[in-house]
Amino acid sequence: MISEGQQVTSSGERRPVILVVDDDANNLAVVRDCLVAFNYTILVAEDGESAVKRADYARPDLILLDVMMPGIDGYETCRRLKALKSTHAIPVLFMTALAETGNKVKGLEAGAVDYITKPFQREELLARIAVHLHNRELTKRLQEAKELLESRVEERTAELARANNELHEKALLLEAEIADRVLAEQELHVKQTQLEALNRTLETRVQDEVQRNREKDAMMIQQGRLAAMGEMISNISHQWRQPLNELGIMIQMLRVDYDESLLDDTRIDEFSRGCMEIIQHMSQTINTFRNFFQKGQSSDRFEVAAAITKTVELVQASFQTAGIALNLKLEPGGLIQGSANEFSQVILNLFNNARDVLVERDITAPEISVAMQLGDGQIMVTMEDNAGGISEEISGKIFDPYFTTKHKSQGVGLGLYMSKMIIEGKMGGSIEVGNTSGGACFHLTLPAAATI
Repeated sequence: MISEGQQVTSSGERRPVILVVDDDANNLAVVRDCLVAFNYTILVAEDGESAVKRADYARPDLILLDVMMPGIDGYETCRRLKALKSTHAIPVLFMTALAETGNKVKGLEAGAVDYITKPFQREELLARIAVHLHNRELTKRLQEAKELLESRVEERTAELARANNELHEKALLLEAEIADRVLAEQELHVKQTQLEALNRTLETRVQDEVQRNREKDAMMIQQGRLAAMGEMISNISHQWRQPLNELGIMIQMLRVDYDESLLDDTRIDEFSRGCMEIIQHMSQTINTFRNFFQKGQSSDRFEVAAAITKTVELVQASFQTAGIALNLKLEPGGLIQGSANEFSQVILNLFNNARDVLVERDITAPEISVAMQLGDGQIMVTMEDNAGGISEEISGKIFDPYFTTKHKSQGVGLGLYMSKMIIEGKMGGSIEVGNTSGGACFHLTLPAAATI
């Protein structure tokens, strides 16, 4: 697309565009006539304000700028041009009758690349313009080469990351295999102990069986906690990715500003404030996740809507990364008796399962809806996705311990089992699953706490 002022020759080449800024109509006419004859496209402006607006819109290849003008002078105009991202790289040549060295230095400090003294020689003007247009073209080519190199580096980095992920998965498989063998050896030892204990009394055997069940439950709880912590670490990485990118960009821009002598006390203060705001945001993220896993699971009254909202904060970054829309329809109020953290863990398990299925099946416009209603002394929470539903073959098994359709590296199949234990075993409610026209729907029913 060719912007304002840009023209092409009969051979299809784009003609260089030069913006001439001068409040003297005669000077504008002289410069314009001189440059048009050499196949340049000329734009004009009669003061600094209009020059900045014209340059921002037209993006010329070079700017000829008079120093003495009404309103803002040429030095201030140049500084404003260099402050804009769109016009920062455009070379500026000053035109002025002020020939003192101090004026030239002031113009160069404002960001100009050259200085032409009035009255100027036609050959000198054309020669300087040609040199700086050539430099401008070389700079553009260098930038394009840099972008191409960065693109190739990103591709290579992605390839290395994929190879690293494959090695990581193989390591996880090996660890899982070793764990299976260790568990098999433990089970063999238990069976041998059982055979040796056949002649013991029934009471002793019952006590041994109870102890073994407790050990299994403790192992399952520990594995469930580890799996939840793994999901939480993944959510933290999503929450931190954007702030880290912003910090990287700010640090890079600090070097650019230093190279271009743009650093001053104000710029350093702005950089420091920006960095501290990002760091404080990341620190708040850590506090949020730490509070979620804090010790102490005492039973207390809490609002269902508030607990769901708090859990949403833990997963919203991973949902945004996966492009998943989240719809909440939560009625205010709704108190229940139990542990707010354990209830949040249930909601988090359901969120993570729905997200994994939506991503695995590559659903177009993935969506998760959560609704909460009050009625007849009960609180009903429903969570529905549009991932296509659960097959009949596994619908009756999803709450069983260690049952999972995921890869071993993604989970051990305890999330829904632990959720059922919390809702039904600790909170006196029920959890069920079914299919709708679009996907799976989990129904949680909990007894409402009596109001005081």
